[in-house]
Amino acid sequence: ADLEPGAVLDGLRFTDLDLSGAELERLVLDGCAIEGCAADEARLDRARLIDCVLAGLTAPRFRAAGATLRDVHLSRSRIGAAELFDGEWQRVAIDGSRIDYLNLSGGRLEDVRLTDCTIGDLDLRGAVVTRMALPGCRIGTLSVAEARLTALDLRGAELEGVDGGTGLAGAILGEEQLPRFASVLAEALGIVVA
Repeated sequence: ADLEPGAVLDGLRFTDLDLSGAELERLVLDGCAIEGCAADEARLDRARLIDCVLAGLTAPRFRAAGATLRDVHLSRSRIGAAELFDGEWQRVAIDGSRIDYLNLSGGRLEDVRLTDCTIGDLDLRGAVVTRMALPGCRIGTLSVAEARLTALDLRGAELEGVDGGTGLAGAILGEEQLPRFASVLAEALGIVVA
């Protein structure tokens, strides 16, 4: 009953929640923990999560457009489509999770770390990214068109493809990854390989 649009909640712990279909726009969670949560079709647009820990989130579709996450840790979760565009993330960690489509387009991301995750598509189009690392992640397609990257660390990540190679300026690659990115980089530079 405490979880409603615009609510401000501080220092609470929730377990085994069912938020499927919940409309929780502008919800503020500060210093909260959530363990086990079904959130299919939940909407947390413009929500603020500060110093929160979330584990075991499951949702075929989840939306939190324009949300602010600061000092948030998400683990052991399974999400189909995560519509998290236009958000502001600072010091966010996600580990051991599977996300089919992670839409962070248009967002401002700083000090973000995804570890040992499987991500079908990672959409960073138009995002401003400062210090983001993806160690141990398997990613289908990374979209970076019109992104502004500063230290997007791709070392230790397996990528099947990159969309918008010109947006890779500012990324960090391992030497062993260069052959995999050669065609993308050549295309971005206007080089024809024949």
